[in-house]
Amino acid sequence: MYYFTDDCMTGINIVDNEHRQLFETINRISVVIADLNRPVEETMQSARKLMADLKDYAATHFAHEENYMREIHDPELLRQIKEHAEFTAKVNSVDLENINASKGARILHDMMEYLSLWLYRHILSSDTLIGKMKIVHNNPVLLKFTKEYYTGIDVIDKEHSRLFDILSDLNALNQKDYVYDKYDAIIDIVEELKDYTVKHFQDEERYMKSINYEGLAVQQSVHQSFVKKIEEINFEDMDKNQQEYINVLVDFLANWLINHIMKMDQKIPAED
Repeated sequence: MYYFTDDCMTGINIVDNEHRQLFETINRISVVIADLNRPVEETMQSARKLMADLKDYAATHFAHEENYMREIHDPELLRQIKEHAEFTAKVNSVDLENINASKGARILHDMMEYLSLWLYRHILSSDTLIGKMKIVHNNPVLLKFTKEYYTGIDVIDKEHSRLFDILSDLNALNQKDYVYDKYDAIIDIVEELKDYTVKHFQDEERYMKSINYEGLAVQQSVHQSFVKKIEEINFEDMDKNQQEYINVLVDFLANWLINHIMKMDQKIPAED
């Protein structure tokens, strides 16, 4: 079962309600697939209907979400459109009507695992930031690691502080108007950020394993999603308009980090 937890709340009623319904639809499909007492063909008939419902509902939800983001001029709209398109393409990639029941059941199981994990990652790493993107690059104070972000776990807090420092360095470099070409220096800092983020996530997950933290799997999923976003940074696009690109990047990364710390990391219990 996949659970819509408080971590997934965006604070936008229509978005949160539709997310809950998407999770419910995915769970209904999972229940159908898991029922080994049903004849395979009957299982496939039910799954086909539920998958059709999921396709229609996802399309409606994505339209609502994108329209809301347009209304508030959310800077992450284009990223959201791209991720929504990926989800839609995956759902539409298999025609369950024209394959045999046995093969279809296996394909459906694999697809549902992918889609449910995608949805969870997407909500936690993208949707929870809708309407909450502070302009950090114009206010360096927001790039300071303060007590409100403490988890009480020494190694995690130290590494969070270092991540804020790296983002602050990137922002400071970008604000140096007298430096004409910052390309090489920016790449160095972005690579440092990526490497340190991977290290931090490994350390954090190791700690969670050591205390048998029940939220480990969710954290791992979100961490993977965030690393993927950093790896997708387009240096060619950045070089065309360095300052604007880095301003948006700093805003996104800082806001994601703050949201992740306060919604997820602060729930990790410190050892006694």
